[in-house]
Amino acid sequence: MTGGGYICSDITMLRHIVMFSCKDIESRDDIRNGLSILTQIPHAQKLEVAFNEKVDQLGNDIEVIVYGEFADVEALRAYKAHPLYQESIDRVRPIRDMRVAADYTVESAATTAL
Repeated sequence: MTGGGYICSDITMLRHIVMFSCKDIESRDDIRNGLSILTQIPHAQKLEVAFNEKVDQLGNDIEVIVYGEFADVEALRAYKAHPLYQESIDRVRPIRDMRVAADYTVESAATTAL
């Protein structure tokens, strides 16, 4: 058990989404730039760092989003163990406010009405 949830190492295709708010809106570019370091880590099948476009009328506290796709939990663990991951944390943590992360497997996602 990790972080209050169960982690099973035999799952496949994990999506990892992390959302950040800024302590100060002027730091928004610096947060994105610091997170963009993560794109250099080889363990993700896909990794994107973007500003929140704020198209939805609610939930506009989020400024920057990281979206990643990983082959499995082990790939996500290897990504988080990479030295560039810590470098990104060191750059972003002092200037970000909230960090919210969510992970799910493609196999567990509802793709039609239940």
